[in-house]
Amino acid sequence: MMLNVDVFLFDFDGTLIEPTIDFDLMHRKVLKIVRDFGVADRSLRQLHTLETVETVEARLRDDHGAREEFLKRVHASILDLELEAAEHAHAYPGVPEMLDELATRGFGVGIVTRNSRAAVMRILRRFPLHYDVLLTRDDVAHVKPDPRHLLRALEHFSEGRRRAAMCGDHPMDVVVGKRIGALTVGVLQPGMSEERFAGVDPDLVVSHPPELLEYVG
Repeated sequence: MMLNVDVFLFDFDGTLIEPTIDFDLMHRKVLKIVRDFGVADRSLRQLHTLETVETVEARLRDDHGAREEFLKRVHASILDLELEAAEHAHAYPGVPEMLDELATRGFGVGIVTRNSRAAVMRILRRFPLHYDVLLTRDDVAHVKPDPRHLLRALEHFSEGRRRAAMCGDHPMDVVVGKRIGALTVGVLQPGMSEERFAGVDPDLVVSHPPELLEYVG
């Protein structure tokens, strides 16, 4: 199939950049802090880390002091892990050239990530990547899978150039892409099979990001 779009939106970690963040460790550290504040964590274990933080923050809303201390500690813990991981991250081979080629062909390029801006910029200083708009979790009030994260990125482009493809390595990226009516591209990390996207049905699955160039005019 050909991707008849004007804009490509990309996830960052695991899509453009080799994943280095230990999300299991991050979640365990967050749950330890949760327990320090007397919040039962059993129901939180199935949530992603940011959703865990959001849920506990809501539970502590009536205790302003505890809520502020919890957020301070948990965000510092998450950021420390992200910054450490950023020191070891690398762009996937061919990704810088692919993004340059998309720009040369006139496509808009956006990056939408749940990672922090500090960590992303630390990586981009070592591996510069072309983009027209970059929205980390620090730049938006609502992060994906909330569709407002992607819609905010599309606001950067003129109204006549907002036909988009959302590209990511996580089923969440496919789900949120569908929520805004975008075409969706599942990007397989090395060693993964298309079963990664079972149940979410992306429009296209590629085994390496630069393969996208085969599907654009």
